[in-house]
Amino acid sequence: MKNKWLIGLLALGSVSMLCGFDSAETAESVLTKVQENAAAVESTTSSLDMNCDVTINVSDDTTSSSIGIYVGADYDIQATTDPLAAAMTGTMTISTFGEGETIDMQMYMVSGDDTMEVYVYTEDSASDEEGAGTWEYSSASMEDSDIQSLMELTDSLDYSKMTEWGIDFTLASEAADYEGTECYLLTTTMDTSTVTTILEKAEELAAEIGEDASEITEDADLDAALELLDGLIVNIEYYVDTTTYLPVAMHIDLNDSDMTALNDYLAESLAAEGDTSIVTLIINDLSMDYTMSYDDVEEITVPQEALDAIAAGEAEDLEETIEEAVADAV
Repeated sequence: MKNKWLIGLLALGSVSMLCGFDSAETAESVLTKVQENAAAVESTTSSLDMNCDVTINVSDDTTSSSIGIYVGADYDIQATTDPLAAAMTGTMTISTFGEGETIDMQMYMVSGDDTMEVYVYTEDSASDEEGAGTWEYSSASMEDSDIQSLMELTDSLDYSKMTEWGIDFTLASEAADYEGTECYLLTTTMDTSTVTTILEKAEELAAEIGEDASEITEDADLDAALELLDGLIVNIEYYVDTTTYLPVAMHIDLNDSDMTALNDYLAESLAAEGDTSIVTLIINDLSMDYTMSYDDVEEITVPQEALDAIAAGEAEDLEETIEEAVADAV
């Protein structure tokens, strides 16, 4: 099921036509035009940069110390609609306690006449020699994967439904400049209650295509995590080209979040164990930037080395890896 949602999200596109900033536009009219013309996009090229920079301060009656944790990711993404395919390549960097490692990844999703195949390659600098990473593979029929149904459902998420989900965009009164491109700037802020609503609506969407997401949305660990994240603030900036109505960039950050609930939990946990230390989590920067361009991908092909690994029986089962990762995350 996790693959189905990932594939559906990768398949989404948006495009429309207009000339220049129009002060008569509203958030609803801009987003409606973006959605109405989604079928015009044949391919996209995107860049995704993620940055997680946090500090954990630990102090007791006599000493204090700080632990810096950094996780950064930089991915390039290509996608086509006919045939439906996507490719993502990039690197994740992790650093803490003065030690660092990088994880290189490649992901290819390609569709055939009635199948969807996914290939993933990962190479960890901490455990793999250069070029000695692992290929993983999964395949499912288009019918079993419900990809078409999912795409239809996501395409149906118009402005009114977005507001039902708690996502209410505001359109800036003046044009914004994004790297030389005149844009409509739409902004919104989400909190923990919004996240809860989104999870509930996602469960309803899953039910419409015969999937049961209650195992995830009703998980006690998830409820506990949401309680700890009370005070979460997600700021979103969405830039849409005034000439083409193509989204060109999106910025998301959690830098205004209040971590009081989580810090109180950490303090209570330590006190229960007889430890008088005070642990405080501080967000220095927790953000993501996503940029997009359009109709510049001719074809997405799977590397021969991936096909060779599968033919030789050396590729691992991707579905099993995903299940293990989700279990670890929970």
